[in-house]
Amino acid sequence: MKNTTASDCVEHFSNNQAEFGKYYLDNQEFRERVQVWRRLLDRYSVPNGLSLDMGCGTGVFALYLAAKGGRVIGVDAAVEMVKACESQRRDLGYDNVTFIQARLPDVDETALGVADLLISSSVLEYVERLDDTLALFARLLKPRGTLIVSMPNVLCISRGYQRLKHRLMGRPAIYNYIRHFTSPRRLQRRVQALGLTLREVCYYNHATRLAFVTRALKLPPSLTEDLFVVVFEKAEPQRDMAG
Repeated sequence: MKNTTASDCVEHFSNNQAEFGKYYLDNQEFRERVQVWRRLLDRYSVPNGLSLDMGCGTGVFALYLAAKGGRVIGVDAAVEMVKACESQRRDLGYDNVTFIQARLPDVDETALGVADLLISSSVLEYVERLDDTLALFARLLKPRGTLIVSMPNVLCISRGYQRLKHRLMGRPAIYNYIRHFTSPRRLQRRVQALGLTLREVCYYNHATRLAFVTRALKLPPSLTEDLFVVVFEKAEPQRDMAG
């Protein structure tokens, strides 16, 4: 099986920008993801605040936040994704959103500022340096700021089958690029030292046959759904009580 690198992943998404953008229009699962994310963005976005979309893809969520007001910065490593975002920004006439090309976690933090809200949808599973990227996210958040990320659910039965199928047959091809699988609790333990506290967990519906079977058996979403979204809040800095 072909070994892949981070640059392969970036190239893959850049080359498939147009197709990926259509998923949000034509694919029922992607439309459901948008509904989940919009509910969270409506709840946690800050009026007139700064929002960062790290791994913004085609700009679906960055542009949604821009329409709500405030200032938005979208970051993506794929050249064609950034071009598509910028084209949409011009068409919509938004002057409160900026798009930057950079690969996580190697981003110029001074160009971003400190955010009220930082989101990253289905991005962390592809980065090589996961802990460095999570530390970057924590640094870029204000105290009491909100971090919302989605990742592949390692506990999902259907996801486990797909991973095994990929090892044996090389399919689905997207698994060539996925490096990290986790669960909300495991991710919580991973970021605890960064001052991030878990506030909310959501799961996406998944439309594989095995997912339908596990759902029919009334198993919990942690076992039936292959992607989750988690909301973290950054703690206030501890005050020095000495003296």
